Amino acid sequence: MKTTMMMYFMMQVPSTRDRFPEETKAASRPSVQDRAKMSGSKAVVGPPSKEQQVESITQLHHEQAKGRAERVGKLKTADVQTSTEELYEDLNTARRAMHLFMNSRMNEAYLLVTDKSENRLYHAVAFALLSTIKAMMTFEQDDLATAISHCKDALHIASVLRKKSSMISSFGRFVRGAGPSVTWVATMTPLQQHAELVTAECMLLKAMLSILHSCDLLAVLSEALHLRSAYGLYYSLLKYVEWEEQHGAGTSGATHSDNDFRSGVYLGTGCISLILGLLPSKVLKIMEVFGYGGDVHKGLELLSRAGRWSTDAKVLDPGETVETEGVRRVICDMAMLMYHLVISTFIPVPGVDIPFAEKVLNYHLARYPHGVFFLYFHGRLYSTQGLSRDAIECFEEARDVQEEYVQLKHICFWDMALCSMSLGAWQETARDFGLLAEENNWSKAVYTYAGAAALYQRGDAVSRERAAEMFAHVPSLTQKIAGKSIPLEKFVARKARKMIDQGYLTLPCMEFAYVCHCYTTASYHSLSQVLLPLAEKALEENNALPDHCDDVCLAHFLRGVILRNMAYPEPHVHDDGAKRLPQRQLEREAEASLQYVASRGAELKYDHYLAYFAHYELGRLYLSAGRVDEARHMLEVVMSGKNLGDHGRKGKYSMQNMAVLRSNGALEVLGARSRT
Repeated sequence: MKTTMMMYFMMQVPSTRDRFPEETKAASRPSVQDRAKMSGSKAVVGPPSKEQQVESITQLHHEQAKGRAERVGKLKTADVQTSTEELYEDLNTARRAMHLFMNSRMNEAYLLVTDKSENRLYHAVAFALLSTIKAMMTFEQDDLATAISHCKDALHIASVLRKKSSMISSFGRFVRGAGPSVTWVATMTPLQQHAELVTAECMLLKAMLSILHSCDLLAVLSEALHLRSAYGLYYSLLKYVEWEEQHGAGTSGATHSDNDFRSGVYLGTGCISLILGLLPSKVLKIMEVFGYGGDVHKGLELLSRAGRWSTDAKVLDPGETVETEGVRRVICDMAMLMYHLVISTFIPVPGVDIPFAEKVLNYHLARYPHGVFFLYFHGRLYSTQGLSRDAIECFEEARDVQEEYVQLKHICFWDMALCSMSLGAWQETARDFGLLAEENNWSKAVYTYAGAAALYQRGDAVSRERAAEMFAHVPSLTQKIAGKSIPLEKFVARKARKMIDQGYLTLPCMEFAYVCHCYTTASYHSLSQVLLPLAEKALEENNALPDHCDDVCLAHFLRGVILRNMAYPEPHVHDDGAKRLPQRQLEREAEASLQYVASRGAELKYDHYLAYFAHYELGRLYLSAGRVDEARHMLEVVMSGKNLGDHGRKGKYSMQNMAVLRSNGALEVLGARSRT
C-alpha cells in the first residue's frame, strides 16, 4: 500500500526533477536497505571533501561569527543594494538550498548560501535560518550565540534595504507595535517588500534564540517589544496582501507581490495565529489588551494558502505547482503537519484533520523520498493512527537517512521510545532513552529517569538494581531555561526523590507514558491485553496495604485512562481487529476509577497532580459520552486553579501548565462542537 501510494504521487509531480536536479540526485541515492547491504563493502567511501566541508561550516559557526558581524555591521546601502533580477536570482538560490535541506543534504545547503551570505539578503536569511535550526537542535550555548549573531546580520542587511521613513513615524510604530500602512507597503519595490518581511522573520528568530541563550527573565522582557513589533509588521503585510487580492497591484508603479513574499507572510501570520490560538482563553484576553490575537482555524487557513490546498478530500494536489510556489511554502506545509500530527497528540485541539495531513504528507514524501522531516512525519502519522510498529519502522528509516545532524536522529529515538511505551515494550524503551541520555543534551534528567523507569518496569532484580542507581542521579541533572525549571524535569526529579526516600515506585514507566501522551495513540490490543492487566495487578498489590494511597490512586488513575481510551478511542486510531468490550461497561469502569482518584485529593501525600488530571480525564470521558454539562464542570475545575488537595498547600502541583493546556483544549473542542 505504501509503495503504491508513493509511486502514484511521484507520477503526479514529475516537474520536480526538471526544475531541481538536486532532488533527482537525492531520489537516485540508494535506499536505506540498499545502503545496509552495501555497508560491508570496503569500496563504499564518502567524497574526500565531506569532512573538510563539515569542519569549514563548524568553524564558520563559532570562530568566524564575531568577525563576520563586524563586517556586516559596516555595510551601507550601496554594499547590499540589488536589482529586482538579482533578488529573484537569490531567491532561486535560497529555493535550491531549501530543497537540498529537505532532502537531507544539510551541509550542501549551507555551502550553497555561504559565499554571499554577508551582503545578499536571501543568502543571509537562508544562512541565519539554517544556523537557527541547528541551534534549536543542539541547544548548545555556542550554537545559540552564533545563530543570534547570524540573525542580527540578516536583520542589519534587511534594515539597510527597507524603505526609509521619518524617525518619528518609525518610533511611533515601534511603540505601538504596529507595522507600516497598506498604502506605504504598496509603494515599495519588490526588494523593499522582501526586506520588510525578512525584518519580521529575523526579529522573531532572534527574540526566540535570545530568550533561550540568556536563560533569564530580563531577556524575556527585553525581547518583548521586538516580538510585538514583529507581530505588528507581519499583520500589516497580511493586510497588504489581502488588499492587493481585492484591488490588484500596488500604486505608484509598484509591481504585484510575488509568491515568495506571500508565502513568507502566510508562514509568519499563520504560525503566530496558531500559537496564540492555543493559549488559554484567560491568557489570550489579557494579550488582546496589548494588541495580540490568535485563532487556530485562521492560522491553519493562512498556512494552507501558501500551497493553495483544497479541503476537498478528492483533490489530492495543491493549487501551487513546483514552478509557482513560494520559497517558504514547504515550511508552511510542515507547520500544518506539526499541528495535525504532533500538537494534536499532546493536547485536545480543534480543527484536527488527519486525512488532510495525510494528503499533504504523501505529496511531500513523493517529492522528497529521502527527506528526514517527511519520513519523520510519516512515522507520526502511523503513531497517531495507533500503528506503533509501523511508526517505529518509519522512525528507523528517518534516523538512518542522514548523518549530518545527529540531533535529528535523536528526535527519532525519542518517538521510537514513545511508541515502545505504547506497546509495553520496556526493554526497547530503556534502550532508546539510554542512548539519548548518553548522546543528547536536551534533558539528561528526563532521559535518565525514563530509562530507569523502563528498566524498573521490567520487574527483574538486576534491572531494578540498575534502575535504582539511575534514579539517584536524576535530581542532579536538572537545568533551567530563562531562570525557570523545566516542568517535566521537576516532575521526574520529584519522582526520583520519592524512589530514593521510599525505595520503590508503582508503574513508573506507565505513569511517564501518560505524561508523554502515549495512551491516546495506543492500539486497542495494547491497551486491553498489555497495559490494562499491569494497572489492575498493581491495584490489587497496593489496595490492601496501609499508607499506600498515592500508589492506589495512581493505579486507579492509569486504569481509568486506559479504559477511557478503550471506550472512546481517538477517531483516527485504526481498528486493529481486537475483540471489543461493551462501550458502556468500559465507560462505567473508567468513571469509577477516575472518580475514586478525584475524590481523594486531600489524602494524597506526594502525587497531588493525580486529582487534577483525574478531573481532566473525567471531562474528556463525559465529553466523549455526550454528557456536556458534566464535562464542562470537570474541565472548568482544573481551569479555575481551585485547590483539590491538602489546603495547607499553595495549590501548585506537578505538570500544572500541562493540565491547564489540556483542559483549555478540551473546552475549545467542546465549544466547537456546540457551535456546529
